[in-house]
Amino acid sequence: MIQPLAFLLAAAVHGDTPARPASSTFPSFVRPVVIHADTSGRITAMHRDADQLVVAGKFGEARTKYLTVIAYLDSTQSFPGEVLWALASMEYGRKREMRAAEILDQLADAAVRYGRPEWQATALLEAGLIYQTHGRTDLSVKRAQVLVPLLASPAIAPGMRALLAERVRMK
Repeated sequence: MIQPLAFLLAAAVHGDTPARPASSTFPSFVRPVVIHADTSGRITAMHRDADQLVVAGKFGEARTKYLTVIAYLDSTQSFPGEVLWALASMEYGRKREMRAAEILDQLADAAVRYGRPEWQATALLEAGLIYQTHGRTDLSVKRAQVLVPLLASPAIAPGMRALLAERVRMK
């Protein structure tokens, strides 16, 4: 059962640590949509190839391909959110949840650099839940402390705010 994030957020605001961990269903959450700024289609094809490698169980090759796409997108000043999400999803699916949370942290940082507050909020929420599940409430609370004012800001569209609120209420 997922602990309501409201409890976690209240604890973050008051400096308390939640008593029991929540659990994450991270890959099942709908991520914000972005389209690669890839006019040639080469990067989109590499991303698709990496996704297919995951399905085939070739995780090392998929990771390498994802990292290549992420590096390219960063080098061209393009937001790598979709690919970071895919990489985190792969790691989460392989039961490497702490690694997935670290990648979600990278996604949140990239979202700040590229002015994508909805991606930042989504990544912070999911990483926070994963950290909390693994007993790292210190890391979970830190993400909640950033998430609270972000969700209260006009930077998050009402529709996304509603999606995130629904995600928080999921049990």
